[in-house]
Amino acid sequence: MTRTMRPLLRISALFCFVPGLLHAGAAPSLRWVSSTEASPWRELSATVQDHAGGPNTIRIDPGVSYQAVDGIGGCFNELGWTALLAIDPAQRAVALDALFDASGCNFAVCRVGIGANDFALEWYSLDETPGDYAMDKFSIDRDRSILIPYIKAAMQVKPGLAVWGVPWSPPSWMKTNGAYRGGAMRQDSRTLDAYALYFSKYVSAYRAEGVNLFAIAPQNEPKYNDNNYPQCAWTGSEINGFLRDHLLPRLKADRVDVQVWLGTIVNRDLGSYVDPVLGDPATGPGIFGVGYQYDGQEAMILTHDRYPGKKMMQTETECYNGEDSWDEGMNTFGRLIADMNHFASGYMFWNMILGEKSTSTWGWRQNSLLTLDSRTDRIAYNPEFYSLKHFGHFVPPGAVRIGSTVPVAVNRGDRATPGENVAAFRIPSGDLVVVVRNPGRRALPVSLQAGDRAADVILPARSMNSFVLTGW
Repeated sequence: MTRTMRPLLRISALFCFVPGLLHAGAAPSLRWVSSTEASPWRELSATVQDHAGGPNTIRIDPGVSYQAVDGIGGCFNELGWTALLAIDPAQRAVALDALFDASGCNFAVCRVGIGANDFALEWYSLDETPGDYAMDKFSIDRDRSILIPYIKAAMQVKPGLAVWGVPWSPPSWMKTNGAYRGGAMRQDSRTLDAYALYFSKYVSAYRAEGVNLFAIAPQNEPKYNDNNYPQCAWTGSEINGFLRDHLLPRLKADRVDVQVWLGTIVNRDLGSYVDPVLGDPATGPGIFGVGYQYDGQEAMILTHDRYPGKKMMQTETECYNGEDSWDEGMNTFGRLIADMNHFASGYMFWNMILGEKSTSTWGWRQNSLLTLDSRTDRIAYNPEFYSLKHFGHFVPPGAVRIGSTVPVAVNRGDRATPGENVAAFRIPSGDLVVVVRNPGRRALPVSLQAGDRAADVILPARSMNSFVLTGW
């Protein structure tokens, strides 16, 4: 058994049969939804039978359990809300349902910036009064007019939506260069104490607005400070000192019960940020998990091996350049599968919604799940929408990843990261869900097998597929 397949626990023999008991008396069945570029989200059929399967057999083992799934989602950005406001209210409701309703992507966990990011309308923080160490001028008034209405609109569809926040930059006066772009966090205790208070006030203010803000992270991409958007550089030891000596004590003193995550990390080596924080016996126990994105995703399996009690989530997908191509959708689908196979409990897309002309504050057009055309009220469902829907629609919060054995032929087309083509789950209903990607240019015959049940299918070329196994 490889380390990527090492179980967190093995459930008892009795529990292994719970799915079958839940469907006692029902004939075993299989639901198959497949998406190709020419025909997305199409129901296909296959026959359940009793046989051992052929050479391309994907064997599902419900007796081996890994991590629980908290849910998938995206980031609430100001440009997404302005795009929604620019279309007809009826179409606005359709777009929100497509993302947050159980009939759509079923988003359950989403990210929001604490202050501006590069898809804000302009750069801002929640306290731009220099020297306001007591945070007397702290305010979320801007968010009350843009981000919070966006979140509340999503909550009309998904009342239990969970949200977490992370800053791209602290207030500019807290930085070494006095600007949103570039620079590093000042490291004097007075500034760090004020910044800890900034986080505490943020959590309390958002919760007072009715937002289920369950977690915060100290910094988006602390490795960088040289891009054309709000950023702030921190070293691993600096973040650890801030968390240990300022943020965690402040939250405790203020009785603010919120999860603190380390993130968002883009480094593939644990020595830069993860070990300095999780390896500190004073800090580590207070950190709930690690949020990874980009190259940092390669560190997920290493993090699980070294810190098995910590959760992980993928916190931002590749942005691309607004082409919204099928190849990019297939890549995102593969990354989602790989991250789940490497112990991620959640997965965040970047721009959920953009308008037909939306670009970042510095002119970068990026991909989005939905593109809304204000001239026609048309909603374009981009390829990555289906990448996320194939998971969120079928793998709800509370699902548990289970064992799967994947033949070499099914793993063809993988990049550097293994396990990009198949992931299997037990969902709360007791059904089994298998998510399968065929990145090849040819159709691929495979067999799905769980226990003494099997089904032969032919995966279309360059396809995303979700299978629901009931009564297996």
